[in-house]
Amino acid sequence: MGADDVAEPTLSYKVARGLRPLIRETESMLQELTARREQLPPLAPGRHGESLGFHSRFQENIEDQLDIRIDLGSERTFDRIALFPVSTVFQGATIAGYGFPRHFRIDASLDPDFQDAIPVYQFNDPGIQTRPEYPVQVFISDLSARYLRLRVLQHWERSDGRILTALGEVMVLSDGRNVAIGGTVEADSFASLPAWSSANLIDGQTDLGLPVKPEASSSNGYLSGPSSTPEELKWVQLELPRMAKIDEVRLFPTQPLDAPSQYGHGFPRRFRVLASMNPNLSPARTIGDYSTVAFPNPGDNPVIIPGDGKPARFIRVEAEELWHITNQVFSLALSEMQVFEDRHNLAREAEVSFLDIGATNAPFYKLWNPAYLVDGFSSQNRLIELDEWLDGLEERKTLDQKIRQLEIENRQATETTILGILLVGTGLVGTLLTLIVLTIIRRRRLVLRKQRELRNRISRDLHDDLGSRVGGMRLISENLLHDPDLPASLRDDIYMIYRASGEANDAMGDIVWLLDTSESSRAKMVDHMRQLMPSVLGRLEHQFRVGKVPEQDLDFDFRRQILFSFRECLGNVTKHAEAHRVICHVGGDDKRFTFEVRDDGKGFDLEKAKCGHGLENLRTRAVSIGGSVEIHSSPGRGTRVILDTPVRQRR
Repeated sequence: MGADDVAEPTLSYKVARGLRPLIRETESMLQELTARREQLPPLAPGRHGESLGFHSRFQENIEDQLDIRIDLGSERTFDRIALFPVSTVFQGATIAGYGFPRHFRIDASLDPDFQDAIPVYQFNDPGIQTRPEYPVQVFISDLSARYLRLRVLQHWERSDGRILTALGEVMVLSDGRNVAIGGTVEADSFASLPAWSSANLIDGQTDLGLPVKPEASSSNGYLSGPSSTPEELKWVQLELPRMAKIDEVRLFPTQPLDAPSQYGHGFPRRFRVLASMNPNLSPARTIGDYSTVAFPNPGDNPVIIPGDGKPARFIRVEAEELWHITNQVFSLALSEMQVFEDRHNLAREAEVSFLDIGATNAPFYKLWNPAYLVDGFSSQNRLIELDEWLDGLEERKTLDQKIRQLEIENRQATETTILGILLVGTGLVGTLLTLIVLTIIRRRRLVLRKQRELRNRISRDLHDDLGSRVGGMRLISENLLHDPDLPASLRDDIYMIYRASGEANDAMGDIVWLLDTSESSRAKMVDHMRQLMPSVLGRLEHQFRVGKVPEQDLDFDFRRQILFSFRECLGNVTKHAEAHRVICHVGGDDKRFTFEVRDDGKGFDLEKAKCGHGLENLRTRAVSIGGSVEIHSSPGRGTRVILDTPVRQRR
């Protein structure tokens, strides 16, 4: 996470920062670098003028060679070349670094044919630039030449597959001045005025706007009086502190504080720059004449006019076509004028005169005042020299790269720390969960063991105590039934006691068997079912068939429901079927258990006996253990009952 992020730090970052001193140190470095970056020239969001720069013709191949030649007009000694990318809109999206070549070489020469070419710089795009808006700067040690050649060796490929090269500006600095201004460009280019042309490559206008630093301005500049027609003549004039040889005049458009969305506000559409030794400009000479065609709106860029090197004391900007301010009101507006002799801007000490001004009442006069034309500020920030501006951009670029690297390192350190915390936490949680699971298992085993012990004890008690008592009742009633002296009036009652005690003894045997944990295997349950048949069916002919019996310990409730269901089926046969023969088959596999009871009795109508013959009770038992019951019967054809259920083993 970067120190300049506006978002609140996440909880994970706060935790990692608290645990790792390295993260805190990196964050402190990020804060220092970010604070330093905020003092440097801003990386403006993009040009707002009408001129974009140079655009080559579309190329056939990405490695087709293209030469761009710049004639500086005379031999110059220079120490820096700056190549500015351009941002433009393509298919609805703004592309920063549009068309910037991937590979190029710069050569210098005194000969237009470059017979004595001096290699200056070779660029291979590493693809790691933090922001594509930054210029590529080449630092040179006092090289003298008149011609520069930029040879493109690998072009840029657009998203639609078109191959091209585009540049916003090429600056050639000599002792702080851009000596490419006033030169000529020779290249096979695409022209679409005013946006694209070869001349735009050295017009001094870039995507990054004015050379400023982040010190806010409190004024807009100079504004002439209003006019109802654009052709009315307006002028503003500087009286230099002394006679000077005019090397360069710079005009800075306004971007008013009270109308911040208007770039190039009030810049004249057609104008001339005049120089003279006399205040009335008699005689006057023309330094720059832009009165023939409308001058493209420079947006937030300086307009640099090369001087003639001749002496003058007065410099005048004379507008012949004014800018439309609003509602058919036309005016001349400039935020700053600079006049250079060598590296000295003599305009800072100049007196300003004018044809007229917009108004003198407050608060208007606090923003628009002729004195602001030479105060060193644009309408937004303090102006600085080109070399200081370019140095600031290069430092900002370096800081951006350092900040980006530190942010990556901080993010990686945070992720590593959080991962370590998660691994340790996962280990602790895993250990805790293991202990909890082991404790639960031990407790469950203890409970199951106690349950088994309790069942076995109850089983023994039932068998030893209650079983002997019921058995005694059955034995006594049986003896009485065999006594020839037993009155006939008591015989039926004694027989009922004999029969009930027998059924109770059988039921108790089932309960004792169920409670006995040593009898929980599937094989013993099948064997118990086999023993039930003669007990329930008596002398009725029967047959018990068994398939494969897997080795399994069965759940208590599962055995109980199977046993009682089986007894229910056998009981139904004895009570209702009037059968002569019963066949039982036990089957299934290690996943399922089935039994089938089939008799040759009288059968019944299933539609009429849906709730009779204990059928509902049988279905309820099967459903309780996840199984189902099928009953097949019809009058005179016997009955067939099939129970099928998944096996539930003892835990």
